[in-house]
Amino acid sequence: MNSRTSLPSTHHDTRAGITRRSALASVPALASVGAGAGAAHAAPIGTAAAPGSSAPAKPSRNTKIKLVFLADSHADPENTESMARLRAVMQSVEEFDPELVIHGGDVTEHGTAAEFDAFDEAIPDDLRDRIVAVPGNHEARWDATGGHRRHARIGADVRIKDVSGLRLILADTTTHQQEVAWWPQQSLDDLEDALHGSAKMPRILVTHFPMGVGYYYVANQQAFEDVVAKHPIPLHLTGHTHRELLTRVNRRDQLEAAAVKIDAAYYELTGTIDSLDVTRVTIPDPSDPATQERTRVTTYDLRPSHGKDPVQPRSVDAGGAGSSVRVDVKLPGSFDGAVEATFYDTSVYAGRNDELAWTSLSAGRGGRFTGSLDAADLSAGRERVHVRVRPDDGTGDRLLTVPFRHGRRGTAWERELGGTIQSGSAVMRHRGEDVLVVASSSGKLLALDSSGRTVWSRRPAHEVRHDLAVVDGGAGLIVPDLTGRILRLGPDGSKEWTYSTQGPCAADPGIGRIGRKGRETRKGRKAGENEPSGNGRHGAAEAVLICAGSTLHAIDADFGRKLWASELPAPSMGAPACDGERVFVGAGDGCVHALDADTGEELWATSITDKAGSYQRFIYGPWNDAVQVLEDGGVIVSGITDAQCLSPEDGSVRWRVEGSFQYAREAVTEDGDLLLANEGGELVRVDPATGEEKARYATAERILDEGFVLEGGVAYAASHSGLVTAVHLDSGEIEQLTRLGDASVLAPGAAVGDVVAFGDLAGNVRAVDRV
Repeated sequence: MNSRTSLPSTHHDTRAGITRRSALASVPALASVGAGAGAAHAAPIGTAAAPGSSAPAKPSRNTKIKLVFLADSHADPENTESMARLRAVMQSVEEFDPELVIHGGDVTEHGTAAEFDAFDEAIPDDLRDRIVAVPGNHEARWDATGGHRRHARIGADVRIKDVSGLRLILADTTTHQQEVAWWPQQSLDDLEDALHGSAKMPRILVTHFPMGVGYYYVANQQAFEDVVAKHPIPLHLTGHTHRELLTRVNRRDQLEAAAVKIDAAYYELTGTIDSLDVTRVTIPDPSDPATQERTRVTTYDLRPSHGKDPVQPRSVDAGGAGSSVRVDVKLPGSFDGAVEATFYDTSVYAGRNDELAWTSLSAGRGGRFTGSLDAADLSAGRERVHVRVRPDDGTGDRLLTVPFRHGRRGTAWERELGGTIQSGSAVMRHRGEDVLVVASSSGKLLALDSSGRTVWSRRPAHEVRHDLAVVDGGAGLIVPDLTGRILRLGPDGSKEWTYSTQGPCAADPGIGRIGRKGRETRKGRKAGENEPSGNGRHGAAEAVLICAGSTLHAIDADFGRKLWASELPAPSMGAPACDGERVFVGAGDGCVHALDADTGEELWATSITDKAGSYQRFIYGPWNDAVQVLEDGGVIVSGITDAQCLSPEDGSVRWRVEGSFQYAREAVTEDGDLLLANEGGELVRVDPATGEEKARYATAERILDEGFVLEGGVAYAASHSGLVTAVHLDSGEIEQLTRLGDASVLAPGAAVGDVVAFGDLAGNVRAVDRV
């Protein structure tokens, strides 16, 4: 249904500056935070440059501890029930009068300024200087500010607070606009510094995401385990799962908290370092905070463990050919208990598997345990295996996850950029040849030929986490960074112009031709002279279209001048499209908006979701969809529930296909069919005129932003875990090529020469040969 929507405004403040002091941003960051890959982020308000003491004194056993831990408040001024629970919890906590209140993330529902304000308003004045938090995925997933607001309202990535003889380490493991969590190298370095500087103190780690056996919320949790193996952490406080759960792994206790939003519950941590009592306090009726249900949960001993773990495996070797993988484990010494192994579950994205199929390993001499795992269904390439040690002494499981190569390598070449790669790569022309340009959060760009050789390397930008785009037939490259700078680079990587959006920019660019009759072009000719027209409009000129928060900018692709800027009702992080007369963009109000290509004036808006409320309309709408215009003028836009083809004239629906198609970009096949990829890992081929399904191809794993590359009748689909599958569209054959690595792949790839390449969160680019 076409509609000029009259929904409540969901306009979001996307500026970095926060006028009101947040109650959450009062914990010192480590001195190294803000350098390197995180330099584009705003500094937290009211924080010091470094902790007060790098080597605190050893605490007394008699030091009394009085803390509160809570998580998942999901503050939302439109949700009166959840806000009532939050206020009741905070009123009860104020009566308890703790030394510190620790929040385990998902402070807000989707990270808007209004939600942070609502959280602040629920905090009693007496608690304002005693509350600290980590962000959760709800602060990062739909963030149009590139992390600026989150850092300003909550704090830097790794911060410390010394309280009651304890060192509290708060760490942000969220990934920009993603559900999956990741430990960047800078955060691991900062974590190690915080641990090294507190050798005499008990340590508590706070992150939003739990870690441990069967947990896949943090995609590189072994990197974290490698750090804490040298500096053990007795207690880990987490949220995210909205359930209370106690686990123990690698000599570390973990407490997952019930959600304030759902249960109006929090935890009192009282006692001493060697006997810390945890009590759950639940408020059944938020209108009566004084009436409480109090349940003793457990008691923790926070005294640090010293020396190497006598049960942690000294080495793990995995490998083999064919249908089995041999696993050899060497423990440090004699051992009573069980040793088991299983493959890393690559099918799970940002979730957990509570029923992993473990295989017992047989004990041999000298602490050796061996066995074989059934690898009949295992992909070729880089895989991982879990080893779980279960001692009989009650000290808890040990978990080690190690990579290995199964079968053939499967990659033609690989290069490392540093930082994380979330931006889609682009192919441009350099001295008559195609080159692949990739970028990372480090701000570095590499231009590579089809053999992986570096053609040029530049570091002209701040954090680059959104797609690159080419203009002028591949002679120019558009690079957006999170600070709001849009760069055009020439074929050799030299800077040709810079445009500032005057605010954070966390969106993908779109390229279109808009009607600017008689306008001078970069080459000195008038627009329309020896240029193709856009959908029949004389004088169409190329423009870069990109949103900074809720402001859509149309930028002259030749000179970097502003053509116009238009305000949308809500932020957009997807790529706009243009048919020459109209610009189409999906936004966080649940709507697709059409704007006049010459002026930026809105022409129509169509809602693609029937959800109500700002948060629901945001997440179910086309907030990060790359809109596509078909040859017949149809406008393809997708959300979580379906993909729709809209009429460009009025936004009416021509057809729709059910499924979550928002993440991967569509493509048109050689014979004119539309190819889409859904979140479940299926490629769906439809008639672009009617939406009638022609074929469906099921790959093995989930497909998200990495999508697929269509070349020569073959779609090279990448999964979130880096499994590259070749789908032969004519025959329907589905061929698994290789798994690229052990880091998440969440950026679109590209083809150059005879290879297809994808980047991953570890900053690596890997290419596979085309088939």
